[in-house]
Amino acid sequence: MADLTRELIQARIERALAAFDVDVETLTPESGLEDADIDSLDIVELSQILEDDYKIDIKPQDFQGSTTYGDALDVVFRRAGV
Repeated sequence: MADLTRELIQARIERALAAFDVDVETLTPESGLEDADIDSLDIVELSQILEDDYKIDIKPQDFQGSTTYGDALDVVFRRAGV
């Protein structure tokens, strides 16, 4: 997708997280994934959403070692090439 941007991806991620009952209003790059109630099932579902919506080839294991929301965003941005 030629017009794929960090902002577009982040907005989609936050819509998905809101659907998973994550309080996205309080998320910051420093927010811990566990503290934000983002679990491994959420990561699996989010990976599938990003693949379906934007053809981003990302696997749940790509997030291994990510402890903050910012870490997870960086993984997605790298895999998306943005």
